[in-house]
Amino acid sequence: MIKSKKTLKGRISVLIGLLTAFFLPVASAAAGATSSNVPLHFLRSADCTGEVVEISGTVHFVNQTQADGSIVGHFNYQNVTGLGLTSGNTYQTAAVDHIRLSAPFPSDITSVQNFLLISRGSDSNLTVQVIYHITINADGTLTVHIDDLNMQCT
Repeated sequence: MIKSKKTLKGRISVLIGLLTAFFLPVASAAAGATSSNVPLHFLRSADCTGEVVEISGTVHFVNQTQADGSIVGHFNYQNVTGLGLTSGNTYQTAAVDHIRLSAPFPSDITSVQNFLLISRGSDSNLTVQVIYHITINADGTLTVHIDDLNMQCT
């Protein structure tokens, strides 16, 4: 009985070692990722609801340079909500957008991303279109700004 416990412990130790060795390169590759937060605050008219909606939250942008020199990025809409200023109707989202930028750099691009604000009440949902201005310097440093935001009822 004691021999089988030692064998089991040995197998578990080997398994842990293999798993650590397997996942270690992934962890070190992810360490090269950079991130930034872009505040989001806009007032826009929602024609279908007949009121102005306040949209606020944070867009968290994470990007990483790939082996081929391209940059992969993810826009994560954190705590992004909408509030109907007349009705008090609230909207929420849980969205992530992705982007891939190809070299050569430096460059400036405009990227249009959409997310859905879902009504908690009986009002229509809202499709929000965000227009991003993305600048990539020659050294790969990336900055993101929101140029504009548009909204449509769905």
